[in-house]
Amino acid sequence: MMPLAEPPAADAPESAEARAPALMEIYRAHVDYVWRIARSLGIPADAAEDVTQEVFLCVHHRLATFRPGSSVRAWLFGITRNLVLHDKRSYARRERRLAALPEPQATPREPDATVRVHQAAELMQAFLDELDLEKRLVFQMTEIEEMTAEEIAEALAVPLGTVYSRLRAARAKLERFRLRLHARDQRRPA
Repeated sequence: MMPLAEPPAADAPESAEARAPALMEIYRAHVDYVWRIARSLGIPADAAEDVTQEVFLCVHHRLATFRPGSSVRAWLFGITRNLVLHDKRSYARRERRLAALPEPQATPREPDATVRVHQAAELMQAFLDELDLEKRLVFQMTEIEEMTAEEIAEALAVPLGTVYSRLRAARAKLERFRLRLHARDQRRPA
């Protein structure tokens, strides 16, 4: 008769691939990522923190369903996207109310570097606003989040070729945007 295999000791450490990551481990590593994804899906900055909290509450409840070996970032993206799409209507109403408020006045004397950073951020946001949602997500996930094409394909549930196609189209649009800005700057008197 063959001897039965001994069960692993209760205190034996599990390999990183064989266990689901702990909630705090996921939170510390990905809280900024979730916030940026919420923003890229159109959530206002002041509401992105609330969405981020909701995402991690959902992660807490669904942690047991996480498949070890899967991409945590792709899983978080899916949860974030679903929450955002579910809550989109209430955020749109809130945004309309906030839009009715007057814009805060800029400080009169900002250092040049701060002004340039603000201008660059505004230009990038203007470019991103021109992209349709599919291209914008792929562009941001690639260029800002530095995700691989495979991770993006998994997160968006699209073929890998679609990721490359959307990224190519977004980069071409960025080049056209850059050329328009350059032409505009050339027409301005010094």
